[in-house]
Amino acid sequence: MSSEIRISGGFLKGESINVLRKGSYRITMEQARKSLFDTLGEKVPNSIFMDLFAGSGIVGIEALSYRAEKVVFVEKYPLAIKMIRENLKRLSLEEKSEVFCQDVFMFLRKIPIYKFDIIFADPPYDIEKNINNIVKYISDNSWLKENGILIIEHHKKTILEENFEDLKLLYEKRMGETSFSYFSYKGE
Repeated sequence: MSSEIRISGGFLKGESINVLRKGSYRITMEQARKSLFDTLGEKVPNSIFMDLFAGSGIVGIEALSYRAEKVVFVEKYPLAIKMIRENLKRLSLEEKSEVFCQDVFMFLRKIPIYKFDIIFADPPYDIEKNINNIVKYISDNSWLKENGILIIEHHKKTILEENFEDLKLLYEKRMGETSFSYFSYKGE
C-alpha cells in the first residue's frame, strides 16, 4: 500500500513522492519539515546530509530539493528502501544519494563513510530508552564535521541527555507533540 506526500520546499516544491502507508514509521509532517529547513537555512545548500531512520525518505529528499550536495539514507525496512530508491530515480536524484538498508545503531558503530554537515534522525517513538545512543555513537565515532549539526525528531515527552563526550544540546524546538533537538560540538 502506498500513497503520496508533497515536497514542501526547494526546487522540487510541489512534487510528490510515494510513501508506504503501512509499517512502523512516521512521516515528518509538512509543517515540521518546513520549520526544520527554515531553521537550518543556508547550512543545507552544498552540505553532506544524512537521513537516519529514513522511512519514506522525505526529509533527505527535501534536503536534496534545498540543494544539499549529497544525502545518505539509512533505513532497515526493505520495502521502505525500495520506495526511497524508486522516488530518487523518478526525481533524477540518484547521483546525489546513497541508500543503505541497515539498522541505524549498527550503521553508526562503524567508521564513518563521510563526515556530515547535517545529520537528521527520526527514530520510532518506541526506542525511547535507546534514543541517547544515537547521539553517543555519532559523538564517539566522529560522524559530524567540526561545525556540523545533529537534529533528532522525537516525542516532546522524551528526555534526551544534554551533554555527551563531544556533543551538547544547543536547543530544542517544539511543534505540537513533536520536538526537534539540535546538537553540535561544545562551544559551537
